Amino acid sequence: MPKFTFISRKGFMEYEIELKLLTNEKAGEVIEKKLLSQLNASVTQETQRLTNHYFDTPDRTLRQHDIGLRIRGNNQKFEQTLKTAGKSMGGLHQRPEYNVQLDGSKKQNVDVPTLRLFPLSAWPNTIDVDDLQAKIETLFTTHFERRIYLLTFSDGNIVELVWDLGEVTSGNKSVPICEIELELKKGSTAALFNIAKRIVCLLPITIGNDSKAALGYNLCDGSPVKKFEQYQQILPKNMQIEAEEFVRLLTFLLQDFQMFSAEIRRHHSLKLAANIKQILNALVDNFEGFSHHFPCSSLKLIHMKLKTLVDDWFLVTQQNDKNAIHDVLVRAQTTQLQLDIVQCLVERPWSSNI
Repeated sequence: MPKFTFISRKGFMEYEIELKLLTNEKAGEVIEKKLLSQLNASVTQETQRLTNHYFDTPDRTLRQHDIGLRIRGNNQKFEQTLKTAGKSMGGLHQRPEYNVQLDGSKKQNVDVPTLRLFPLSAWPNTIDVDDLQAKIETLFTTHFERRIYLLTFSDGNIVELVWDLGEVTSGNKSVPICEIELELKKGSTAALFNIAKRIVCLLPITIGNDSKAALGYNLCDGSPVKKFEQYQQILPKNMQIEAEEFVRLLTFLLQDFQMFSAEIRRHHSLKLAANIKQILNALVDNFEGFSHHFPCSSLKLIHMKLKTLVDDWFLVTQQNDKNAIHDVLVRAQTTQLQLDIVQCLVERPWSSNI
């Protein structure tokens, strides 16, 4: 699901929430010539050329703990960053992040992170920091141009739009970076989703689940195979608890839909198509149950759109048309629907009826 982030700072730790959208190399031109003029916002723009080196041990200690470690360079300024395990809601991600500015003139190492510069409280108890320091090595790098647009709206909302174009490299292997990130700096989450939905109307967009670090690990080690799980519809007993159970289940289902959708676009198979069908049916069933027990127009509308997607999926899979299957997954309606689901799960419009 989109990667989504609220920011709050304490020392050099911050919590990121960002919405990540994957697109093509034409996005920069579309943002400049079409999107910005539609937004009615004050725009502050900046361009950066960033190089990032990512680190781990040969046995992938950091990856096993869902930790990211990098040094970022921008115009001879360097920063080391530690991202620790956080929460995710179907593409909406929240992760603690620790940043330390490095100064080569003060003999600080800008080639390998100095782990003791991060607070000890940032590390899991299962990690020996000094032992880790002795073992870390560079795994992969990212090189990309970043265009930053800080959007300030008259109603007080502030959203940062970032457009990254470049590549992840490891040895002689590489994969492209071609993505838009939206971050709410101040105000309502609705502002963030409104911009995302405008972008979907202008560009081919899919929801981005993987961080740049995840792309690099996949490049080095291969993508882990996601195991398909059966989901049962929940029959509610306690309304307050049941609402949270529906949110949890729908979050897992949406994340699985996005992961299997990305997988079938890379490697088409009838088994993957059948898995996606089961996930979509489970989404339909659970949104129907949710809207029945917690009447809400947003839930009902999403339920109707999901039923349409299920019908379309049945038709293209019956034909076993790879191109048609791909088109259904990347079309604007499918991406808009995923954004609607994320926004609904975040903003919880049914809660006023409880």
